[in-house]
Amino acid sequence: MQGAQDDVPVVVPARDGDEAADRRALLRGAGVVALGYALGAALQSAWIYSQLLPEWGTVELWRRLVANGVAVAGLVAALVVLRVHVASNVASVLLRGVLAAVFMGTLRVAAQLLVGVYPIDDVRALGAEVLTGTLIALISTAIGMASMVSLRRSRAATRAAEREAVSVEMAVQALEDEEIRVRRAVAEGLHGTLQQRLVLVDARLDAVQAATEGTLPAATADVRWVRSQLAEARDLDVRRMSRLLYPDRLELGVVPAVRALLGRLPATIATNLQVGEELRHVDDPTRGGLTIPERLLVVRVVEEAVTNALKHGPPSRVDVRMDVAGGVLEVAVANDGGSFDAPEEQDPTTGTARLAQRLRIAGGSLRVGPGPGGGAVVDARLPLGVLAGEDRTD
Repeated sequence: MQGAQDDVPVVVPARDGDEAADRRALLRGAGVVALGYALGAALQSAWIYSQLLPEWGTVELWRRLVANGVAVAGLVAALVVLRVHVASNVASVLLRGVLAAVFMGTLRVAAQLLVGVYPIDDVRALGAEVLTGTLIALISTAIGMASMVSLRRSRAATRAAEREAVSVEMAVQALEDEEIRVRRAVAEGLHGTLQQRLVLVDARLDAVQAATEGTLPAATADVRWVRSQLAEARDLDVRRMSRLLYPDRLELGVVPAVRALLGRLPATIATNLQVGEELRHVDDPTRGGLTIPERLLVVRVVEEAVTNALKHGPPSRVDVRMDVAGGVLEVAVANDGGSFDAPEEQDPTTGTARLAQRLRIAGGSLRVGPGPGGGAVVDARLPLGVLAGEDRTD
């Protein structure tokens, strides 16, 4: 019993239900072992006495079973009353365990006298029964304590793993929030500060062009070329980079952002956006359903699918379907462009591979395959709440 008690945690369980769980583990372990000893001892005694001591063989088996059963019940009751499962230190555990064991041994003899197993004047037999019952109780209590300690260790390991998982989720969420903040800041800088500077430079070049017009034709031509390059960089490159960092209308929801993305496609490409009612419900910004990282990831899926469609064969039609089913946001982007050829080994540096890895981190998946009538279909699944680190309730 000493070895088992040395490992007993010295702190009182902190959570509701822990004390009850410890008590159940202790009583279950000690009670089952003691009951096994009691049944075995009763059967063994009845057989030995009937074979070796015929004068004691007249004691019915049920009397021994009743006495031992009362003793086991007494041990369990003593463990509960003495609150062995909440003892604050090893010495207290030992003291309470010994008291419970002595109580069981004494109660066992009292029950044996009551049901007529032994006569009251048989001191030697009664003394042996007290010692035997006490030892059985000590062993049973030690095994029960070992069971309780095992439960506490398992519970502590589980909670440590839970805390680690929560800390990882919080770290991931913090990184996602920081990424969104940086993206938004850089996008606003590109769209605001850089474009304003380019406008000022263009205005100065316009004055230079006006001053050199007719006098320095070569310089005028160079200035005109520089102005055209600046205009193209301002209208195309800067805006494109800004949208790549932070898509338009993302604050309004994933549906407006995807609609804005499809609206930038050439007029020769027909687009169709289908949105399920469940997605419209969770995408409402006033409800706080979808997080910014989730919206951004969905827009990136549509953007990557559209970019690949334009790259591998201009399609005449792009269909986008989005909905939520069972807490999972499903996105399907189909086009009727060039035929789909699955690569033998996907390049991990491609945008599709990086996007698939990002979805896997979020617990989702990405699949690219041939469309039913040609072209390609991109299917993505994103469990909601993973990037936010919490469950959603409406």
